[in-house]
Amino acid sequence: MHKITFLGTSAGVPTRTRNVSAIALQLENRKEWMLFDCGEGTQHQIMKTSLSAYNLSRVFITHLHGDHVYGLCGLLASKGMQRSESSLEIYGPAGIRELLGSVMRLSQLNLPFDLKIFEISEGTLLRYEGFRIDVVKLSHSITTYGFVVTFDDKPGHFDIAKAKRLGIPEGPIYAKLKRGETVTLADGRSIDGNTLVGKPTQGKRIVIGGDNDNPLLFSPYAPFDLMIHEATYTQNDFDNLPRKFMHTTAKQLAEAAQQMGVKRLILNHISPRYDKDGRIVELLNEAKSCFDGPVEAAYDFMQIEC
Repeated sequence: MHKITFLGTSAGVPTRTRNVSAIALQLENRKEWMLFDCGEGTQHQIMKTSLSAYNLSRVFITHLHGDHVYGLCGLLASKGMQRSESSLEIYGPAGIRELLGSVMRLSQLNLPFDLKIFEISEGTLLRYEGFRIDVVKLSHSITTYGFVVTFDDKPGHFDIAKAKRLGIPEGPIYAKLKRGETVTLADGRSIDGNTLVGKPTQGKRIVIGGDNDNPLLFSPYAPFDLMIHEATYTQNDFDNLPRKFMHTTAKQLAEAAQQMGVKRLILNHISPRYDKDGRIVELLNEAKSCFDGPVEAAYDFMQIEC
């Protein structure tokens, strides 16, 4: 299973129990891991986990507000100090290359690894071994993107017992049969690998959203096994704000998740006001009243499998 670690779950500013936005995704059976957003202090959060900047392979930045990107330069420097030589890819909106380039130039930050910076746009499709990432433009006060991660289907179980009953010798032939190929045995029999392999398991699809006041923008990619999205306020608090910010309430998110067929919902990017007097339950109750599936409120160092 792939593992997600929440490194920062607060909106705007850190609190005593929450740092600002950062989510780690560690791939199954691999040391490498990826990071979604990198707010100030993210490298300190990483040090409190089993993750290492040395094995960080890709960073995806949703937008350039400080609570999502100010920790990136420090993290790059730390990865360099570890003498990591594995390349690092950074994806973000237009301006990410200028931001990093200026800081690196002015602070004379020289890295021992190859740094590749890509500026993404709506509809960008990123394809890697074992998964793909679709980039979705969101609705916020600054250009913001969300990411839909779709893992490849897993091949069906290979029936070794049946293969042995058929007298198929073990060895390289098994690998071909597992891929569904047809092989001819030494005795002249032709064996279709598909008759020995069960149905594939559909790869899971998850959403990692940036700041956004319209979660239904993800609907073209629905349904989802897991949705991680901001739920910055309750609806009541949002309605009484003197100034309306472009964020999603727990109610709005839950209603959208219900409509999109989300199986599991995690509330993230939570306003510091809900860290006081146990108010986090207000967000949870509001979301649960509109969504039939399991709902959780993210907290720092929370880990889930997907």
